Amino acid sequence: MATFQRRGTRWRAIVRKTGHPSQSKTFSTKARAQAWAKETEGEIENRQAGALPALTIGDALQRHLAHLERTSSRGRKNQTAVNNLCRGLDAEALIGRLEYTDLAEYCATRINVDGVRPATVKSDIMFLSGAVTTCVVEEVLPATLQVKMSNWRKGLQRSELIGDPDSRDRRPSADELDELLSHTRHNKALRRIGYHALIRFAIDSCMRLDEICSLRWADLDEAAGTVIVRLRKHPTKRTDEVVPLMGESLAIIGAQPRDGERIFPFNSDSVSNGFRRICRFLGIEDLHFHDLRHEGISRLFERGYQIQEVAMVSGHRDWKSLKRYVNLRPGELVRKERARGA
Repeated sequence: MATFQRRGTRWRAIVRKTGHPSQSKTFSTKARAQAWAKETEGEIENRQAGALPALTIGDALQRHLAHLERTSSRGRKNQTAVNNLCRGLDAEALIGRLEYTDLAEYCATRINVDGVRPATVKSDIMFLSGAVTTCVVEEVLPATLQVKMSNWRKGLQRSELIGDPDSRDRRPSADELDELLSHTRHNKALRRIGYHALIRFAIDSCMRLDEICSLRWADLDEAAGTVIVRLRKHPTKRTDEVVPLMGESLAIIGAQPRDGERIFPFNSDSVSNGFRRICRFLGIEDLHFHDLRHEGISRLFERGYQIQEVAMVSGHRDWKSLKRYVNLRPGELVRKERARGA
């Protein structure tokens, strides 16, 4: 049982347990003293329960991957995170012996050698943290490691070794879209992947590329003008959503050959990489396929749809998460104002 003593402006935590030597440590705040006491008690309980199974980093990642396969549609991206972590950390090392310095070195290597951004590294660290949580829930790791991972993430963030992605406000211009659609319509080499339809559909549907490439004919309701997006991205869980098909989305779907289970039977990574090559060929700078979703959401607002209506299309849960995708053009607002006064 832990006790806490105040000593001036500091707090001393004392942990006593029958059969074990008393342990104590002083901290600047009571909260830190309580956290240390909880971790220390957990370590004692784990020793009393006997040694836990030796679990390697690779084993923990595979456990988490198996868990996500039941709940996530991001299979390829999840596997990429596993590959990155197995290469950057010793996959055969025991995860219980992982230290903050190991993660700091991993992050620094990814940034300085691989040339990725802190936001990309953060996705790897969050996957590793998720793996620890999965193993704690499955009772093959102590909860104390979960607490450590939380503290380590904060340290990595403060050191700028991981970070949040920069908000983008890039929208394709009318000329850029005309170039893209003309090139993808007439270039025979691009017909294996239907870029002309994909670009138009991405704008009108406001869907993510992964969602587009996973749409199934069985989930299409042509009479209602809707389609089910399976396991749609969500901050805490993934759910199936019935989504309205806006603009020409339904007509674009109707023009696709019914050769298999999926409406757009393409690999999302291949589509994304190919789109970058197309933009490079046309001299269009800094345009990502995901920016087409930005364009579609902004167009809905410019057409006068309300927040809750746009959210039904885009899948966002609140205005805070939705507004960073909205890049309204000043000219559109002026035209709307003039139309009202006419």
